[in-house]
Amino acid sequence: MMRAAVLLALLGVALSLQRIPMFKSEQDAKFKGKFKLIGEYLMQKYTPGHKFDNLAYNEGLTDYLNAQYYSTITVGTPPQNFKVLFDTGSSNLWLPCAGCSFSDIACFLHAKFDCSKSSTCNETSQPFQIQYGSGSMQGHVDYDTVCFGTADSGYCTDRNQGLACATAEPGLAFVAAKFDGILGMGFDSISVNHILQPMDQIFADKTKCPQSVIAFWLNRDTTGAHGGEMTLCGTDPNHYTGSIAWEPVTHADYWRINMDSLSIGTTTFGSNVSAIVDTGTSLMAGPTDAVKRINQMIGASEVINGEYSVPCNKVASLPNIDIMLGGQKFTLTGKDYVLEVDEVFEKICLSGFIGIDIPPPNGPLWILGDVFIGKFYTVFDAGNKQVGFAQSAGS
Repeated sequence: MMRAAVLLALLGVALSLQRIPMFKSEQDAKFKGKFKLIGEYLMQKYTPGHKFDNLAYNEGLTDYLNAQYYSTITVGTPPQNFKVLFDTGSSNLWLPCAGCSFSDIACFLHAKFDCSKSSTCNETSQPFQIQYGSGSMQGHVDYDTVCFGTADSGYCTDRNQGLACATAEPGLAFVAAKFDGILGMGFDSISVNHILQPMDQIFADKTKCPQSVIAFWLNRDTTGAHGGEMTLCGTDPNHYTGSIAWEPVTHADYWRINMDSLSIGTTTFGSNVSAIVDTGTSLMAGPTDAVKRINQMIGASEVINGEYSVPCNKVASLPNIDIMLGGQKFTLTGKDYVLEVDEVFEKICLSGFIGIDIPPPNGPLWILGDVFIGKFYTVFDAGNKQVGFAQSAGS
């Protein structure tokens, strides 16, 4: 009887989870030489009012988004399918919109939401805009049903979910993106137009979603197409080992936590500093001076614009980088924090650390992106306002 009760309890937990398989776009030679553009995008993302300097702006977001993890949602009745980037560093859902200009190449090449083809859609004239420095995503707000995974998953909002329908995207920024739009999973306090994000409704249904958590397992194995898995409403023990170390959110805007320390051996580069956990960022980012010292200690040479490379034959012998979170040590090896980029005739190994100097009140801070999340199973607990980390299974 006891064994049966345990099995039923485990079955109950399994049924309360929604597992969403993720895909990934691979890093390639376009990633090389673009770190300054990546830094500019991060500055824009975390510094309100920041303007891009005179860079080849139209390449900026394209190359920044060149190695990202994405999956599927449906919107409307009958369901319209979209691939979206799940971004814990923003808080809005936006999609390309039917009726966008033919000259908007990014919109033309991606799936577009058509409110007129959904019986549950309420189209409005409420303007919507996200500023991207020298360009912006512009459109209007629609309201409709949003489902995670497929329309029959059961993890859906009602028809009153707001989303931005983009009639103009900034330049060529999203042309090469493998996904159609972005679904922000940060806190509502940073949402443009104060539109509640879709997960709010999912979390509100405690019968279907007993735990208000989102968990990410990112597959860093470059030989397979399977990008990983996002789990809604619970964690999946199959994707991590050991215990989860929890760190409270220090301010409910981004998933902002305190990082105890970041060090190489006995040298510490950050102690009791603010860090943002961001699935929408490929790299690890931190204050420029600290990142410069880290790259010097790992024997990396600056190539251009804050980009550092190391000899590929030295990666296995690079020093470990230890990050303390919640009193628990998380170690990145050289293989974890070096990005291997294939060029035509050679392989380039780039440091996954980029320097950014974000001014107060948001900064200074560190950004724990996919370089870190790919090594460690990461849990975003909205109910208790905390972020958890554990060793990913198979890492």
